[in-house]
Amino acid sequence: MSRPSQNSVVTIASRSLMIALIAAAIACLACAPLLAQVTSGTIFGAVKDSTGAMIQDATVTIANPANGITRTVVTSGEGAFVAPNLYPGTYTITVEAKGFKKSETTGIVLSAADKLNAGEIVLAMGAATESVTVTADAGQIQLQTYSGERSDLITGKQLNDVAMNGRNVLDYMKLIPGVSGTFSGSVSGTGGIDEFNVNGTRANQHEFTIDGASNVDTGNNGGTHVTLNPDAIEEVKVLTSNYQAEFGKAAGGQVALVSKGGTNQWHGDVRFFHRHEGLNANEYFNKTAQVSNNQPNQPALYRYNDVGYQIGGPIKKDKVFVFWSQEFYRQFVPIGGTAQFYTPTALERTGDFSQSTDGNGVALVITGPGITNNKITSGINPQMQKLLNLFPLPNVSGFGVPNGPSYNFSEALSGHAPRREDILRVDYQLNGKNRLMEASEHNDQRER
Repeated sequence: MSRPSQNSVVTIASRSLMIALIAAAIACLACAPLLAQVTSGTIFGAVKDSTGAMIQDATVTIANPANGITRTVVTSGEGAFVAPNLYPGTYTITVEAKGFKKSETTGIVLSAADKLNAGEIVLAMGAATESVTVTADAGQIQLQTYSGERSDLITGKQLNDVAMNGRNVLDYMKLIPGVSGTFSGSVSGTGGIDEFNVNGTRANQHEFTIDGASNVDTGNNGGTHVTLNPDAIEEVKVLTSNYQAEFGKAAGGQVALVSKGGTNQWHGDVRFFHRHEGLNANEYFNKTAQVSNNQPNQPALYRYNDVGYQIGGPIKKDKVFVFWSQEFYRQFVPIGGTAQFYTPTALERTGDFSQSTDGNGVALVITGPGITNNKITSGINPQMQKLLNLFPLPNVSGFGVPNGPSYNFSEALSGHAPRREDILRVDYQLNGKNRLMEASEHNDQRER
């Protein structure tokens, strides 16, 4: 047998390296679902007969019809079963064993990053063709006895029912026990993750994930890369302390957000969100302060006119699902700084300058046809009056008084901050044990 040439050896080495790289890539792809375990959940429990004896080799089928998920496991020698990496949703557990009636438990709600104990399922003696159907006791199942973690869940119903003055899901952190902060950044945008503290930890020590992928801007640990409007969010799991080792990277709170996906039925909506200072309520003490201070500086304005829509459903039932959402944010938000200038008074708009002075307090004198005692009595152009009324009325007193301000109007500045949000998610149920999900979130800050 002839020995391979040096070029052949190099070729063999290169091919070996390529094979190794391909194998490593495949291994990384195989491990990819593990990186997103923070949004998947686990259902476990045990099966026994009416005497209390555990049943081995019972077939346990865990199904979520809405998402086409069906997972089948077999009980161990101790009658226990475990089904990990399940998508959050409402499940039905069906148990079958030889010599026993089939048992079906419905209404089992699995949340994101949850380890749910379905309890002990008791099978009755009888033919396999007979079945017993029960509805899960939500209170008993949700009782946490297997972990010392402190966590709270923000459900999709709460996202729809609890009003917010901005379209930022982080505003819901105000409702979580152990969380405190200023929450001044409730404006819909890529920020706000550093505006609260969880159980005394630093504001820049939080982790915020979307479908298992980190959404924290590591340049400052306070901003986020993209946003999801509340209508496109399935639920949010907030872990505040004593959570498992799988939740790493940050020492503070863990915010795990799960986006909505398509189901076996088509659903969609169209929405409009409006916010304007004219709709705000003004409480008693604030109104009293405004009167006593002769209307202080106006705060920066928040005005929203957000339009959005979404649709989701099956491309192929039980196999391929799609979800698409768009939100157009037309916003008027604070930008910092203050505008200060002189604006015509109410009397001046009617042609009465008898009370008008310059910045030093010297009375103004106007003369001309149709003017008597510093008042314009004739020749006023109604169209010019309409233009003057476009200016705001004065809100600062003291103009013309020694050492007083050189302006009679002041307000914090607001500016336009238009954004567009695009969300696309595709789910592919390969088989009972494997599911692929691809999600893309895009925010465009430019005007359209």
